[in-house]
Amino acid sequence: MNKENKSAPVWFKLIVLVLIGVMGIIAGMDFWNLRHYKESLVASEGLTKQIMLSDYLPSLKGTWGDTPIYVYDSGVPGGVALLMGGTHPYEPATMMAGYILAENMKVEKGKVFVVPVANRSANTLGMLGNAYPMFYTIDTAFGPKQYKIGDRNTNPLDQWPDPFTYVHYPSGQNLTYQDMRNFNRTWPGRADGTLTERISYAFMELMRKEKVDIYFDYHEASLMYPVVDTYVAHNFADDISMLAYMTLDTYKFPMKAEASPKKLRGLSHREVGDYAIDEELVPELVKLEMSGYAYDYDKKLEVINKSSHHTFVLLMETLEPFIERVAGRVTVDLLMEGNDEFIQTAADKKLLFARYDSREGITMPIDEDGRGGYVVKGAPMYYRVARHLEGTKEAIKQMSMLYPDKELVLDFPGFHDIMEPATTKGNAALGDFLHDPATSDPSRVFYQ
Repeated sequence: MNKENKSAPVWFKLIVLVLIGVMGIIAGMDFWNLRHYKESLVASEGLTKQIMLSDYLPSLKGTWGDTPIYVYDSGVPGGVALLMGGTHPYEPATMMAGYILAENMKVEKGKVFVVPVANRSANTLGMLGNAYPMFYTIDTAFGPKQYKIGDRNTNPLDQWPDPFTYVHYPSGQNLTYQDMRNFNRTWPGRADGTLTERISYAFMELMRKEKVDIYFDYHEASLMYPVVDTYVAHNFADDISMLAYMTLDTYKFPMKAEASPKKLRGLSHREVGDYAIDEELVPELVKLEMSGYAYDYDKKLEVINKSSHHTFVLLMETLEPFIERVAGRVTVDLLMEGNDEFIQTAADKKLLFARYDSREGITMPIDEDGRGGYVVKGAPMYYRVARHLEGTKEAIKQMSMLYPDKELVLDFPGFHDIMEPATTKGNAALGDFLHDPATSDPSRVFYQ
């Protein structure tokens, strides 16, 4: 017996389609708002000028790969530094460190470039499929200030499709497909490559043309990642990183140092140190790599050592419970305070590579001047930002002592400047170093 096929009435189908369309519009508005939301920055009085990354590679102009760079030039010859947050915008403390640097930088000798958000495209979406919140706020004297939480990789809207296998240029090393959009896997980049490769290439051009002496790449890491709370240094910067880490670990906070692997390709701490050389030597080094010598470092050094200038490269990792795989619900509170029962269980079982205690807290060392001894529960935002700022200060101090011709004399908030008020104010201590765009000199107010 044949049953009569029955379908829903046309009016019901139309209602379902309208509901789907409405939900799509609502979701699309959230995506649009995150992509186009602009964060304010009030540059310090020491600002010389704001430039764009596309000044070093014009093909980036008008793309989401172009990003603002804030230049602080004392006018007194000395060292040159590039300080960079936002390589991976789902590591927000790196960008907050960049904003505090840009808003409080004073340079008495030398020149400093500050980049709060290196991969701007990756800061236009959240981590897909991870249910991450889109924004967080910092309390300030002029009210709460909102910032974005981005993704690890370049937005697929700006670079697509991903290859089956990403082949790194110029080494030819095979990497996982999504690393094609990972800004810290595309160094040294190429002028005619993908958007992410062009971002890398443009920053390389900045460092070569401006003769950058020291470059900091800020990151946050899972607590179960061995290279957490660590300097990762190119071989030219080993002495700087070792002296800085020992000083910090003794007087400020837990810190380590690692040498950059010579055979792990595409990362800033390897490629920038190798390719920040005289421009006329770059084609020779690329040709050597593509001729079968990509892993013969002694052979590569024959070219690298011809250069009249080299850049000291330090990547800094700080602990970040928000991106820990064993963490529970991913919330703004986890991002800002870093307390999680599952991470604590991992700590109890000694499975972490960072010191962590969300119950009693860990106690910081006492400095030479008697300051310190702060108790840190979990891994709050203020602590992670303070680590990046002080890690930068200490490494610059060591470079200036070891290489007097590259001396940098500068000032910006350090570890104690943030940690002391944070003992009573928590993350609002960061707000003390952010300025109100509504009452500031308009020539120093920027939106990005």
